[in-house]
Amino acid sequence: MTKVGRNKLRNMCAAAAIVAGLCSTAPAAQAVPASNCGGWQADTVASGLQQLENLAPDGHRGFYVSGESRLYHIDEAGQVRTVLDDLPVPRGLQVDGTDLYLATGRDGAVSRYDIPTGHITTLATMTVPNGLLRLPDGDILTTWVGTDIGVPDTGVSRYHHDTATVEPNWSPVPRSEGLALSPDHQFVYTDDLFTGQIIRIPLASPDRWTVAATIPGGPPGLDDLTMSRSGDLYAAAHLAGLIYRVDPDTATMCTIDTGLPAGWDGPSSVRIAPDGDHWALYVTGFDGTLRRLRPPADTDLKPVLTP
Repeated sequence: MTKVGRNKLRNMCAAAAIVAGLCSTAPAAQAVPASNCGGWQADTVASGLQQLENLAPDGHRGFYVSGESRLYHIDEAGQVRTVLDDLPVPRGLQVDGTDLYLATGRDGAVSRYDIPTGHITTLATMTVPNGLLRLPDGDILTTWVGTDIGVPDTGVSRYHHDTATVEPNWSPVPRSEGLALSPDHQFVYTDDLFTGQIIRIPLASPDRWTVAATIPGGPPGLDDLTMSRSGDLYAAAHLAGLIYRVDPDTATMCTIDTGLPAGWDGPSSVRIAPDGDHWALYVTGFDGTLRRLRPPADTDLKPVLTP
């Protein structure tokens, strides 16, 4: 286990002791037992990298991937290039045209990386940002995991691009990891590492968040999540070594079990991206591997459209 992994595990255990026994003040959906989705096949795109945290499709059938201190680019053929090194714990990523938006945890920066020129602009400083989502209006959301003991709770924070200001606790959820936009652009979904809850946040009234679903059993270690155009959520659970497919309207779910590593080598992030003429899930792992998960032929798997 790497130093970052050990620190995260130690912080998670300490924070878990704090949150144990606490119940949410939001209405929660009933936990539903998860069956196996079945029919998914996994293969490796690239391996032997740093402990991987997050990934973003580049719009050209490749990916940008964050490691412990590096930003990688992985092309369609699986060729790896180090784009940036010595970063202060890179985390959430998102590509928009020729810009890559990046959160770094140690210095709290949310930055814009100009892909053609390599120029980096710091947009804002937040409290230990983790997940990152750029909204269609240009604002940026970041999450607060809850593993950093002694750090103020900032819920989901919002960077307002028109005023260059940060709004902590824009949505006052207890903890949050990944971020995914709904197909109708009316909601954002996030997940809780400790409780296994998947949380729905209305963009028009972010204080009125609710629990859409709860992963059953012990803490699965929900990390990142993404959403399909048909309205299914795909959540990476590194402790369980699974990807959960969840219908947030009914809280029904199934597990995509393709033999991914579990524990602190498990899956850390998931995205929908092209696979030839089809679509697949691409999953980063704390074991330094980017994998492709190909769905059964009848699976409706396309990414959410954004302007």
